[in-house]
Amino acid sequence: MGEENNNKFVVFIISGGHGKVILATAVAEAIKKHYPDRKIIVVSAYDAPWYFNPHIYRFYTFDQLSNYFYDDFIRDKDTLLFQHDPYHTSDYMRKDTHLIKTWCEMFNIQYNGEKPMLYINPREKEIARDKIKPDLGKPIMLLQTNGGLPSQQYSKKSWARDMPLKVAQNVVNFYSKQYRVIHIRLDEQPALENVEQLTLPHREIYAVFELSKKRIFIDSFAQHIAGALDLPSTVCWIVNKPEVFGYDIHNNVFPNQEMKNEMNKYSFIDQYNITGMIQEFPFENTVNIFDVQDIIKKTNTI
Repeated sequence: MGEENNNKFVVFIISGGHGKVILATAVAEAIKKHYPDRKIIVVSAYDAPWYFNPHIYRFYTFDQLSNYFYDDFIRDKDTLLFQHDPYHTSDYMRKDTHLIKTWCEMFNIQYNGEKPMLYINPREKEIARDKIKPDLGKPIMLLQTNGGLPSQQYSKKSWARDMPLKVAQNVVNFYSKQYRVIHIRLDEQPALENVEQLTLPHREIYAVFELSKKRIFIDSFAQHIAGALDLPSTVCWIVNKPEVFGYDIHNNVFPNQEMKNEMNKYSFIDQYNITGMIQEFPFENTVNIFDVQDIIKKTNTI
């Protein structure tokens, strides 16, 4: 019986945001290597990272699930269910292991350095080029300053992840003389002067990355896209660590002051909520916690 006709599956269910789903593409590859005779079925909140992925058989978002999912992949099938969340592990709590490795080990799967991968077809690249028009005189710089969803408590700003507005504007003021700065943001998130807002579908956003010359991001989905496409970028970190979520090809920037005012009343197994509860803000003197010159220096080496 050929692979296309067998009833051996792994159902891989991923909770979390866009960046985490991109990370999961590395885990899916490791799962397929460990179970080469099984077909991998993915269920996640975002489907864009899974198109053309050679390691999976089917992919669904939670709102796209077939009424016959149970009959197709569970009933009378030899199916393994991988639904555990790596955020609920001791390794993640200690923040001392990359999430991909933690994820694989949680499923008792060998990790061999698999990294996220995104697959973009030539037509998608052509459409992105037509829409962005990269040959308008200035090379493109991509910028992401804010992350998260509109549904989070402070949808416009998260001190735990976002680049302070003044810092971001100063970075733009420096680079906009030589670069066309394209800002990846939701409508609800803070706007900057002298930038263009990028509002394309996710797959087309991926294709735009390959048109850019420089990239400055925060700890959010854009830095995962760049990592998956092997595009070195500058990434600003506040609460999370690149050792857990980052990539060796990126240059990392950290706050230029210590976290001193710790107020952990609301902390559970993470010290800080990534949505940025304002009561937890730990810096004493300013909200502008990044050195603009450090960001520029590290970006200029890319």
